[in-house]
Amino acid sequence: MSVHSRESTADRPCAATYALPSLTFGCDARWPVPGEDACHALWDAYAMPEHIRAHSTLVAGIAGALADLAVAAGMGGVHPATVRASGLLHDIAKDYTIRHGGNHAQLGAAWALAATGNPAIAQGVMHHVHWPWGEDLGPWFLPLVIIYADKRVKHDRMVTLEERFDDLIDRYGRTERIRERIRESHHQATTIERALVARLGIRLHESTLDRGRLVERA
Repeated sequence: MSVHSRESTADRPCAATYALPSLTFGCDARWPVPGEDACHALWDAYAMPEHIRAHSTLVAGIAGALADLAVAAGMGGVHPATVRASGLLHDIAKDYTIRHGGNHAQLGAAWALAATGNPAIAQGVMHHVHWPWGEDLGPWFLPLVIIYADKRVKHDRMVTLEERFDDLIDRYGRTERIRERIRESHHQATTIERALVARLGIRLHESTLDRGRLVERA
């Protein structure tokens, strides 16, 4: 199997063909799921920078911890390994599109689907910026929890939604249209947080990640 990615230096052609190493797959009831090492191999294949790797690791940790809590709370249809893989891969195309243009969620979803054959993972990648079909955790836990986890991570640090969105406004809010879209995304993330709090019974607004567990801030 081969994938297309950019070379890591700017003076080389913007695309090259990489042969992926053999991927280690687990499986939920429907599709194969790459393990952490396999996701890291995809990071290498697409020359993901270290700061995006750090961000993605924390997003996957938060999303996976929430998935574990959802299973413990009796929510059906939640597969934590699939959630973690989607979190690890959600920004796989971010650096490429910064350098060469395009939509990193759309391109990343295409890359993730081609590499893993798992449409649930690709769905989380595709919609980690916005989910257009409501905030019902029952049928849509995976994309909603990836959105939420991503919006709780500023670079490589877990923060509140308010801190994250203040940063997004500061960095990207160049026009009123962009600011309005950021505010809409903030509203969706807040709605997801409230739904998770109601279903899982923890105070997520005050929580941080410690050794793979969500705990209240000291």
